[in-house]
Order: sequence, then structure tokens, then C-alpha cells
Amino acid sequence: MAIKVCYQIYFFTSFRLFYGHLFYMLIGMKHILTAFLIGLAATAAAQSFPALPEKDIRLQTAEELAATAAALEAAIELKPAEVDLRVKLGFTYTRLGKADEAQRAFESAVSLDPKKAIAHYMLGLIYEKKGLKEKAVAAWKACLESSPEPRLRETALKHLNNLTAH
Repeated sequence: MAIKVCYQIYFFTSFRLFYGHLFYMLIGMKHILTAFLIGLAATAAAQSFPALPEKDIRLQTAEELAATAAALEAAIELKPAEVDLRVKLGFTYTRLGKADEAQRAFESAVSLDPKKAIAHYMLGLIYEKKGLKEKAVAAWKACLESSPEPRLRETALKHLNNLTAH
């Protein structure tokens, strides 16, 4: 009989503790599961974003530059509003000697951020090299207006003076 009473006390005490804390246990499990799912989502996002090479593009081989361009194209598809990715793509295509692709990348950067001085600068160089004088003048003027850097402004002014002097 004493064993039966001890068992009942044990059972009912355990029952009350379990059900009294059940709500808190469920809330805790919910938080644990949420944290786990957030961790999974972050891992999946990190894996889906293409790894961009850390090596400076000035030091890359043609094959590495092509791989960098492909990675940047994929990154732009994931983050189309990221202006700096487009600028990096433009520089990569410039190093590859693909002026048309570089021009498109810099033009898309300028369309997203009209104050991106380095994109105007590179467009000025590309247009000038292609003999597109009017576009080059417009790009150099935009570079002058948007650049806070004295060296960019000085170079833009020299190119602008050379183009308008002839």
C-alpha cells in the first residue's frame, strides 16, 4: 500500500510538472526549430551565392578572368540592384579586352546609380577609344559632376579639354 501511495504521489507530481511546463517546453521547441531553420536558410543562401574570386583582377589569367566574369554575371542575377557588382564586371570585361560587354556593364551601373563616377570614367575611356566623341564628352562631364576624387576629376577634365579642343 505504501508503494502504491508513493507511486501515485510520484505520478501526479510528475504529471503536474510536465503539463505545467508543457507550454514553456513547446515555446522553447518552437524557438529551437526556428533557429535551426534560419541556420539552414542562411547556409543555403551562402551556398547559392556564387563565390567571387578574391584575387585582384589585375593579377588574374585569362581563364581566371573568364571565371570571374561568369561568377559576377551569376551574382548580378541574384542581386540585380547591386551597382558595385556591375562595375566589377565592367572592369573584368575591360581586362579581357571585351569593350562591348564592359560598356554594357558600366552603362547598366550608371542607369542604376547616375552618381557612380568610376562608371562614367570608364565609359568615357571606352567611348573615346571607340570614337564616339559625343558620348565620351557626356561621360566625362558626368564624371566631373559626380566625382569627389581629385584624380578622377583631373583626368576627366584633361580628356574633356582634349575632346572639345579639336
